[in-house]
Amino acid sequence: MSDIKAYLYSLDPLDSADDKWDYGLIKEIFDKNNIEQITVSKIPVDDRAFVVIPGSGNAGMEEKINTQLSNINRLVLFITGDESARFNVDLISHPNIEIWIHYPHKRHKKYNKFFVGAPKHIEDNLPEYPVKEYDIFFSGQINHTRRRELSQALSKMPQAMFNPTAGFSLGFTPREYYDYMSKSRIVPCPAGNVVIDTFRFFEAIEMLCLPIGDLKNSQNINFDFFNFVEPAGVPVKVLSDWNLIPDTVSDLLMEYPENMHTIVAWWIKYKRDFSLKIMEQINE
Repeated sequence: MSDIKAYLYSLDPLDSADDKWDYGLIKEIFDKNNIEQITVSKIPVDDRAFVVIPGSGNAGMEEKINTQLSNINRLVLFITGDESARFNVDLISHPNIEIWIHYPHKRHKKYNKFFVGAPKHIEDNLPEYPVKEYDIFFSGQINHTRRRELSQALSKMPQAMFNPTAGFSLGFTPREYYDYMSKSRIVPCPAGNVVIDTFRFFEAIEMLCLPIGDLKNSQNINFDFFNFVEPAGVPVKVLSDWNLIPDTVSDLLMEYPENMHTIVAWWIKYKRDFSLKIMEQINE
C-alpha cells in the first residue's frame, strides 16, 4: 500500500464520491497505484494526499472546504459529479495544489480536465466477449434534442439493437446492457443531459466496440468536447447531425475492427498517462 492516501471528502457524510457511478475511473487509477481510499467528513493533517469531492453536493461550501484543504501541504484535488458546474472551483485557494475537473465546461479551461470513464460497477458485470451480432447498439433515454435526432435515424436502420428507455438506468440490467453492447460493433454516444461526456462512450470501448461521439451538447450547441479535454486528440468519429449515422456506420464498418482497435489502444494509453500524471503531481 502506498503511503499516499486519497481522502473522499464531503461536508455531507452521505454524499461520498465513492458511492457514485462516476467514481469508476478514479478508483481504477487509485487501485492500480495502491492508494488507500478513505471516506472522511474532516480532512486530517497530512503532508501529501489526493482529495476527491463531489462538486454538486458541496456547491456553496467552497470557503469551508478551503479550511479543510489547508490541512494538507501538497494536494491533488478532484471535483467530480458536477455536470451543471454548480461548484465554484475558482474559489478554491491553496498554495500547493493541482485541480482536476470532471464534466468540464468551457470556463474550466485553465484546470486539468478528465473524462468520466466507465462506471465502477462495470467490473462486476463483465460479459464473456461473444461473436459480434449487431452492427449498432443504443439503449438509453430519449430526453433531449440530440437523442431524439438519433432515435429517429436508428428506428429505420437494420441490424441495429435499439432500446429506448423511460429514464436513466431504467432499461436493461447492467449485465444485460453490457452483454448486448459486447455483441455489437458500433455504439453511437449522443450528448449527456448537460455536457457531451457520457458513460456510454467509455463503456463501449471497454466492451470492444467503436463509439461515435457527439459534436453538440444537449442544447444543440457545437462544442468540440473531446479535443477540449484531450488536446492531443481522440481517434473517434464525431457527428453534428445524427441523421448521417446510416452512411457513417457503413463507412466505419469498412474499416472495422482496425478502427475499434485504435480507440481501445488510445483508451489504454489515456488511462496510463492519467495515472502517471497524477502520481507525478502528488510527488512534485
